[in-house]
Amino acid sequence: MSPADFQSEGAAPVIPTQGPEIQNVKRDNQKLFFFGFLGFLALALIVSLAVASYRVYSQAATDSFTTTVARVLRLPALKVNGKAVLYADYVADLKAIGTMRAYDKAHGGSGAALTDEAMSDQVLFRLVNNLLVAAAARQFNLAVEDKDIAGVKSQILSTQFSSLAEADKALAERYGWNLATYEIRVIRPFILQNKLAEKIKSDPEARVKLKTQAQAVFDQVKSGGDFAALARQYGQDGTAAKGGDLGWFGKGEMVPQFEAAVFALKKGDLAPALVESPFGFHIVRLDDRKTEKTKDEKGKTVMKEVVKASHILFAFPTLDQYLNKLVRQADIHLYIKIHDPFKPLRDAVAAAGQGK
Repeated sequence: MSPADFQSEGAAPVIPTQGPEIQNVKRDNQKLFFFGFLGFLALALIVSLAVASYRVYSQAATDSFTTTVARVLRLPALKVNGKAVLYADYVADLKAIGTMRAYDKAHGGSGAALTDEAMSDQVLFRLVNNLLVAAAARQFNLAVEDKDIAGVKSQILSTQFSSLAEADKALAERYGWNLATYEIRVIRPFILQNKLAEKIKSDPEARVKLKTQAQAVFDQVKSGGDFAALARQYGQDGTAAKGGDLGWFGKGEMVPQFEAAVFALKKGDLAPALVESPFGFHIVRLDDRKTEKTKDEKGKTVMKEVVKASHILFAFPTLDQYLNKLVRQADIHLYIKIHDPFKPLRDAVAAAGQGK
């Protein structure tokens, strides 16, 4: 045993220095702690994501934690033709319409009576319509331009509000949004929808096809076909069920093109050609005419000519018809457990397919 192994009496004890083995053990412990902490965080994250996903798909929860996770993970509420509608967007619109309902309840508005189910249905239809409109707009090479946005915002500010601050305040009260959010969620889809509506209405191929259909029925009428029966069969407005009867009306009550054609006829006459108006192509017949007493704008009694007419309308295609067709053809999968407003459409399509 060497002298170094002993201490002198009264000397301080010697603390041995750490050898390589002790340093390695310390590093290993640090690694274990670090990776253990990471594992704990990963487990906590997995549990949080699982809980949030469960709350989305089993409870349709709208709390901040659930919607934040849904937004980060881009969880879909539904898919339309394989394209996802995000749950976060569903919740954002649902909260906005909920704010609107509360506002209408406080101010006697029309939205005060909306049920939770009706609000959810409206949100789903709006989101699906927006997606279908966007897809159709791409096919027609339609896009929202900066000048379009500027025009609508300028109109809103000039006709409804005196300043941007007032607009932000009013929109916050009504929807919980400011004008910038309103632009993204309402103005842009509104502009794109209007552009698509105009494109559909003015489509030359559809117009030619519609006129050909109208002319074929017009030829039947001219050959002695029953006007009322043909109106019930082919008419595309509310008068069809009444055999095309428009009732009595005077000048200034119909669109100019239609009015000019009707007032140029004699009682019992059929217009010599199809009448085109902003609504579509009309087959027009004057059933009767008379002069009656009425009051003018100043309250003075005057004699006014009125006519009774019937028509068969072949309406120009509308965006509503177009979207209704797209929705019926769409492959829609709803993942969250809420009322499904698309089920009646799917059932109707399935029934029609079975009936063929």
